[in-house]
Amino acid sequence: MADLLFQPLKLGALELPNRLIMTTVKLGYGTKEGKVTERHIAFYVRRAEGGVGLITTEPLYIRTNGRELPTQLGIHEDQLTEGLRRLVDAVHAAGGRIMAHINHAGRAANPKLVPEGERVSASDVPCPANGVTPRPLSRAEIADYVAFFAAAAQRVKRAGFDAIEIPFSHGYLIHQFLSPHTNHRDDEYGGSLENRLRFGREVIAAVRRAVGGDFPIVVRMNAKDYVDGGLGIEDAIAIAQALEEMGVNALSVTSGTMCESVPYCLYPTGTPKANLLPMAARIRAAVSLPVAVAGRIRTPQIAREALAAGQSDLIGLGRSLIADPDWPRKAQSGDEEAILLCAACHQGCLAELRQGHGTSCMFNPLSGREWEIQITPTEHPKRVMVVGGGPGGMEAATIAAQRGHRVTLYERSDRLGGQFHLAAQVPYKEEFADIIRYQRVQMERAGVEERMNTTVTPEMVAAEDPDAVVLATGARPIVPPFPGLEKTRWMTAYDLLDGRTEVTTSTAFIVGAGTVGLETAEYLARRGVKSIV
Repeated sequence: MADLLFQPLKLGALELPNRLIMTTVKLGYGTKEGKVTERHIAFYVRRAEGGVGLITTEPLYIRTNGRELPTQLGIHEDQLTEGLRRLVDAVHAAGGRIMAHINHAGRAANPKLVPEGERVSASDVPCPANGVTPRPLSRAEIADYVAFFAAAAQRVKRAGFDAIEIPFSHGYLIHQFLSPHTNHRDDEYGGSLENRLRFGREVIAAVRRAVGGDFPIVVRMNAKDYVDGGLGIEDAIAIAQALEEMGVNALSVTSGTMCESVPYCLYPTGTPKANLLPMAARIRAAVSLPVAVAGRIRTPQIAREALAAGQSDLIGLGRSLIADPDWPRKAQSGDEEAILLCAACHQGCLAELRQGHGTSCMFNPLSGREWEIQITPTEHPKRVMVVGGGPGGMEAATIAAQRGHRVTLYERSDRLGGQFHLAAQVPYKEEFADIIRYQRVQMERAGVEERMNTTVTPEMVAAEDPDAVVLATGARPIVPPFPGLEKTRWMTAYDLLDGRTEVTTSTAFIVGAGTVGLETAEYLARRGVKSIV
C-alpha cells in the first residue's frame, strides 16, 4: 500500500512531491536591513536536502513597522529581491520548493523596533505580550497597507519563489481585523464578519493581481484563537469558505495569537499534541481546497493517521525540522527510530532567538550552524575517551565516531542520558526519553563502545593512554549551607528524580521556586505528596 505521506499533491500550478510542509518559523539570521545571509541559505538548503515537500520562509515583513525581530527577513524594498533570489536558487538546486510567507505583525510588532506613532492595528486594543497600545489605521492607510502586501507579492514573484503564504492568523495585522476581540471599528471594516474580512479580501485580491492567476496562494488561518471574544471554529469555517471564494489555493490551519495565547501558537512542552486535527477536519469538510495542519504532530505515525482519517491533506512541520531536517527522508525509508523527535522545549528555537543568537536546537547542535560546521571524515583517526554518558557526552562520542575516530564512552551509572533522564521523570517532559533513545541509536550506529558502571580514574586514563579525553561529567546541584540542615532529612531534586531516594512523608518542603522546584512539586503531587514551595 502506498505511503500517504509521500503521495504528490498539486497547489495550483505547483506539484508537491509529498504531503509534508515546513511551516514558517522565525530564524533571526538576517541583517538589520532585513537581508538574506549565508546562514539563511545553508539552513533552508539543509531542509530541502532532508526531503520536505515545501519549505515556508520565516515571516518576511512588508513594512519596517511590522517587524518582530531586529534580524528578521524583509521584503519591503526592491533591493532585497536579489538576496531572496539567491536563497530560492539554492533551495531549487538542492531539489526543494520554497514558499514566501509575507506578513505585518500589527500590534504584535516589536516596540523596541517600531516608534510609538507607527504601531498600528484595526483598533486601539492593547497587546498584553509587549505592552503596546496601537493606533487604528485610517481608511486611506488601509489602502496603503493593501498596496504594501501587493508590492511584496510582486517581489516574491520576481525572486522566483514557488508560492506565497499570507497569514490570517496568530494575531497579526490581517487577523487583528478579522477578530472581534481586536476589531472594534464602526466603519465598513468592522462589525459583521463580512466587514471584518474586508481588509483580508482586499489583500488577497491585490496579491492575486500581483502574482497572476496560476501562482499558488496559501492562507494560514486560525481554527481557534483561544481568546475571550476571539474567533472560534464556526468563524474559522466561514472564513475558510470565504477564502475559497476568493480563489486561494490552499489553507494552513493553526491557532492562537502572539499577544494573548502564545502557547497555542508555539505549543511548548505540556501543551496538547496534535489537538488541531479535529478542527482541521471540520474546516477541510467545509471546503474543496487542500488543507494543511500543524501543531505538535511529532511522529510519522500521527501524520499518516491524520491523512488516512481525512483530517488534512498536508502535514505542517516546524520545529520538528529544526530538530531533524531529515525527518521526511527517514520517514520515507522506514528508518523512524533514527528520527530526532522534537520535545517542544523551546530552549534553542525560542530562548536563543529572543537572546538575539538566532534559532538553534538544544538537541541538535548543528541546527542553525549549517553554514559554519560540517561533519567531515578525519584524515587522522585517534583513540578518544569520553567521560560521561549524559546528552553532551553521547553527542560528542557520536560525532567523533562519525568522523572516523575510535571512541569509548564511560558512564559511572547503569544508564545513559544524564539530566535528560531526570527531566523525563517529571510530568509533561516524558518526551525527553525520546532524545536519549535517539542518541543511543546514533551511538550504536556510529560504532561507539560503551562501558557502563565504570568510574574513570587518573590511573585508568593513564592505562588506556587515549589520544584525547572528552570530559562530559555534567553539573551537580549546589546545596546552600542552611542552618540546621544537618539535623533534618533532606535530598536534592536530582536524588529524588533519579530514584536514589524517595519522600516518605505526606508533605515536602521545597526550597526553590524555579522550574526544577515546581516540576518536582508536581512530580510529588502525582504521588500523593503535598508540597510547600
